Amino acid sequence: MDPTNEAALPGGAPTDIVQVPPPVGEAISTRDAARALASFRLKQRAGESAPDDGRPAEPSADAAVTPDSSAQARAQADAAPPDADPEATGATTARAEPPAEPAPIEPPRSWTKEARERFASLPRETQEYLAQREQERDRELRRTQNEAAEQRQGLEAERQKAEQVRAQYEAALPDMLGTLQREQASAFPDVKSVIDVERLAREDWPRYVAWDAQQKRIASAQQEVASAGLRQEQDRQIRLAEYSQRELGLMSEKAPELADPAQRARFEHAAVGVLRDLGFSDHELLALHMGRTDLSLHDHRVQLLIREGVRFRDAQKAARQASLKPVPPVQRPGVAPQRGAAHDAVVQNLTKRLDQTGTLKDAARLLAERRKAAR
Repeated sequence: MDPTNEAALPGGAPTDIVQVPPPVGEAISTRDAARALASFRLKQRAGESAPDDGRPAEPSADAAVTPDSSAQARAQADAAPPDADPEATGATTARAEPPAEPAPIEPPRSWTKEARERFASLPRETQEYLAQREQERDRELRRTQNEAAEQRQGLEAERQKAEQVRAQYEAALPDMLGTLQREQASAFPDVKSVIDVERLAREDWPRYVAWDAQQKRIASAQQEVASAGLRQEQDRQIRLAEYSQRELGLMSEKAPELADPAQRARFEHAAVGVLRDLGFSDHELLALHMGRTDLSLHDHRVQLLIREGVRFRDAQKAARQASLKPVPPVQRPGVAPQRGAAHDAVVQNLTKRLDQTGTLKDAARLLAERRKAAR
């Protein structure tokens, strides 16, 4: 028995070998061989599962292969050569693509340039940890800031509300004190001196107790009025200091020379003299300096001060205009002036004035003088 084409069965009976004929005129491929093998296996399983009626099973008319040939075909179908075409073998191979590089992790924005460079040199795992920690810190910081801002807003609203209530209470204190004093005068018209109080205590004890209680209420109201006045004076002093500091800065911007303490001292001394000449007394000047009194623009002394400022400004303007008038050149005594020298000086002055003003009037005057010189 040839081992290449025969296989022994139990009992030593030979087995007929049936070959599957290839398609006429075409070469069979590995894929077609695999399909033929799969078809043969299905038919063989169907034959094995058929009921046994005592007759031997007949071989299939399509194809029959030996175990060796079936194993060879299965090996060819399962293992295609490395250079085989996927379309010819029917196998799909996934191309191995290199993994995409992860995006770089940006360092926190609040870090310095040196810290960012150090962050870029760290391992990625360390960068991820630090970035996550910074994000958590930023979220916690923003949450804390938002809560603090809300608390400040709430406290500011409560402070303003309390300030309003206190202002209303302090404004009502004088009226309340006057009411208590009028009630005492109405209920105890006969008590006007210490002797009347002693007599009231000896003769009418219950009435004396009522008078004493009313007197204590009046004293408490007076204490409240005094405390409110002291607090208001302190607030006024604070506001005055803030106002003075702000105005001093503005004055230094408008008049930089007053930033020098020596010049400022001379200016203040001269200003006091001017105000005294206008009619202000030292007491009024002190009260104005301390912010204890107001000064209206309708005051005649303020009007006089404004008039002096207007006159000084007009005088400066007239002096600037006078400096632009044409002046003939100075000649030595005994020397006759050159012909046309005075006219040239006038033209030069008009040219300078036109450069400064740029008005049509000055341009017309300059043109007229030039025409005169050309004649």
